[in-house]
Amino acid sequence: MKPLLNVLSRISLLISASCLVAMTVIISYQVIARYFFNDSPAWSERLALVLLGYLVFFGAAVGVHERFHIRIDAIRNAFPEKIGTWLDVIANLAVATAGLVMVVAGFTLTTTLWAFDIPSLGIPRGVALLPLPIAGALITIFALAQLHEEYTAPKTRKEG
Repeated sequence: MKPLLNVLSRISLLISASCLVAMTVIISYQVIARYFFNDSPAWSERLALVLLGYLVFFGAAVGVHERFHIRIDAIRNAFPEKIGTWLDVIANLAVATAGLVMVVAGFTLTTTLWAFDIPSLGIPRGVALLPLPIAGALITIFALAQLHEEYTAPKTRKEG
């Protein structure tokens, strides 16, 4: 199971990194076109925003898998190990629940708006919202896998 999760995380990271590179190229092109040729393309800003959604949501999924998402360890470390373990369980359940909400709401939003186009790009609006349910599913899977890992193989907490 762990190798599959690692592959999913790598794919998500590749998507996120590719979007970052594409956004940099597109915005650079837009700035050059605007200031040097006084002709800014209409599609560039909107495409950069679509790519930003992919970058953020797939990056967030990687953050959950790699455990570098926002977390307040000071509170957890203030409690004894047993209570801290339960706080980890609660935190993983909260992240999994948030991911599940992203799946359900994102799927509804994506399918509802798929019929409408983004005028400057000529693509369905659902394409821009597609990362919501996909990344939500990845976040849910990664959080539940961490919960399973913590439950089946408890580790000693690192101090410092």
